[in-house]
Amino acid sequence: MSDNDRLEALTAGDLEVCRRELKAIYAIDQLRDTVRSPEAFLNGCAATIRSLLDPDLLQIITLDMDDCPAQHITMQRWETASAAELLQAISAALSAGQSSTLQVESGEIVINALKVNGERLGVLVVGRRAAAWSRTDRVVINALCSQIDSAIEALRVLHQLHNRNRELETIYRLDRLIDSTPDFNVALSEALILMAETINASWSFIMLYAPDERELELRAVSDHTLTEQSSEFLQTLRGLARETISAEKLVRRESIGEQIGAYIGVPLILQNQIIGVFGGINPPGQRGFGSDQVKMLRAITSQMDTALFEDRRQRHIRETFARYVSPAVVDLMLSTANQDFLQVHRQALTMLFSDMRGFTTISEQLEPDVVAAMLNEHLAVMTSIIRDAGGTVDKFVGDEVVAFFGAPLQRSDHALLAVRTALRMQQAQQEIMQAWQARGLPPVPIGIGVGTGEVIVGNIGSAQMMNYTAIGPDVNLAARLCGAAEPNQILINHATYTAVRDHVTAVPVEPLTLRHIALPVQAYSVTMLAAE
Repeated sequence: MSDNDRLEALTAGDLEVCRRELKAIYAIDQLRDTVRSPEAFLNGCAATIRSLLDPDLLQIITLDMDDCPAQHITMQRWETASAAELLQAISAALSAGQSSTLQVESGEIVINALKVNGERLGVLVVGRRAAAWSRTDRVVINALCSQIDSAIEALRVLHQLHNRNRELETIYRLDRLIDSTPDFNVALSEALILMAETINASWSFIMLYAPDERELELRAVSDHTLTEQSSEFLQTLRGLARETISAEKLVRRESIGEQIGAYIGVPLILQNQIIGVFGGINPPGQRGFGSDQVKMLRAITSQMDTALFEDRRQRHIRETFARYVSPAVVDLMLSTANQDFLQVHRQALTMLFSDMRGFTTISEQLEPDVVAAMLNEHLAVMTSIIRDAGGTVDKFVGDEVVAFFGAPLQRSDHALLAVRTALRMQQAQQEIMQAWQARGLPPVPIGIGVGTGEVIVGNIGSAQMMNYTAIGPDVNLAARLCGAAEPNQILINHATYTAVRDHVTAVPVEPLTLRHIALPVQAYSVTMLAAE
């Protein structure tokens, strides 16, 4: 049979079925092209279904998905006597994706599960009170469902992307705000205004624990009129904050009282400790906080706690010491309470000076880029060894490395740490020289001087430039020992030798006459670690 014959064989009823099916598909497709939110789309679907089928009972229910709240739209001109049976059928459609049909009184209810690739999205319920649905009606219902479920899935993906973009944009704005606002209280207030805007709150506030950690204090508000409210209002607010802390999770409340209509709050956590509460409030008569606001707030506060509330002193320590010591040492410093590492003070330390012998002369014979590459390679390896050993890299002076041990974190074994590090540096330089020779470059050995003594250490300098460093006669002594050391030699002073003699093999050298040091200095040449 030809296509024309088939077309002629179609009955008028068949054509009507096709016409109504295409009309349903076109209507839903047009909705997909014109709306961008699941809520608006489902309301449009309800209007389309009413115009096409005129049901006595209509329900569109969607499941609550990630970043997309559930919707429940109902149009009801008929209260069926089989409400319990209907509820059971709807539950089966939502929980198991099971579609069904109920014969109720003189009418019929179709319960169609909405799903895509086996993923349950919701259910469409359409009922007719006085008669069963016709074959044409069922085709229309199926056509509607086939379009609605895929459209819901697409809109949910779009909704999720929109929310993710909002989250990232807010986190970015929050980071920029904090970085550009040195004053903690000003940063707090500005952050609150941003957060209130993000979750559509009339007011937002932050309560932090007082130093005794017993009482919550109102530390910042998005609008100063919040602090002008009655004592009863503020007491209610403090009670909601305490409830949030007790719950240890996000809390949402509605219809609270005459002055507070809706509340949303989340604990603020720093280093696994609750330090306070962020809260948002809307007055009576305004909308509460929905699923979108809940998810947005969770996403943002999970990123903002450390960024906003990390102690400014701790942040200053991290920024100051990151170039001097290893990240592990910085973390230990931050976990040490009530110690001002930057304060200038006297302390016993061990200094280490290392210098490449004859490098200045050699550098005059090589191309600048080769000299720079050799120097960078050497300094990178030496720096890693010192930092990994818990030492502090003070500075570079040309090809000289200056470091010390025992600060900022105090160590009783700072002398032994320094000597062990010096031995590792000598060994590493041997390996570097072998690599240089393989590339046709000259070997450049190092000499090292180590000295233990009382120095002045801390953040020293001017308002324009501060450096964490150590100064004093024993610092100068270590520098002079470095200058006196032969290539591949480690010289230590008597104080260092006294501290490490049970752990290393060292031999005394002839007393040294050193520049700017009045008396001869007894030094020791370290050759290896002693067997332990």
